[in-house]
Amino acid sequence: MAWDANRPVPWRRLAREAGIFLVVGGLALTLLVKHKQPGTYLGLVLGMIFYVGFVAILSKFGYQRQSIRQARERRQAVAARPTASAQTGRQRPAPTRRTSTGPSQRPNRSTKKRRR
Repeated sequence: MAWDANRPVPWRRLAREAGIFLVVGGLALTLLVKHKQPGTYLGLVLGMIFYVGFVAILSKFGYQRQSIRQARERRQAVAARPTASAQTGRQRPAPTRRTSTGPSQRPNRSTKKRRR
């Protein structure tokens, strides 16, 4: 898709995501890094600024990431669709001796000849 200046940028969503990443990243840095330096936190903030800017540019090109709610609805719609076998009306054949997954599939070691 081409750049469209009229496409909206989801600033509220981007700010919320950046805030969550900053809090989680800040906590991880605080708890996991032994020698804390202000540059690590500054790098985290700059990374979030770059993230927001990059996603804003992508949204002008038409990119929209799914929300969790949209992904859940899509997954439920796929699960609610009938399967291919139900659509054709054909049932699966009954299991046979060769297709069974029971103990008959394991070789009987007592009847095999052993090499000496």
